Amino acid sequence: MSITPCPSPLPTALRDEESVDAQRNLFCPNYDACLHLVVKRGWEGWSCRNCDLRKFRVGQPNAQEFAVARPGAWDGN
Repeated sequence: MSITPCPSPLPTALRDEESVDAQRNLFCPNYDACLHLVVKRGWEGWSCRNCDLRKFRVGQPNAQEFAVARPGAWDGN
């Protein structure tokens, strides 16, 4: 498995949630490292499209886990 960040630049920033979901893997173990690299390089937008880990998911919650993990989520009491 690659541990080297390999984001791809995009000409503009991603402005909506659907675009981010389509272009990036938020559950990649390298996501933070890629984000750091993108900020350091001053890119307007970026994608995971050329990364070998673009489909690899670690710790992706299912809908129930995500809903109850959010701050202020209803606790059933």
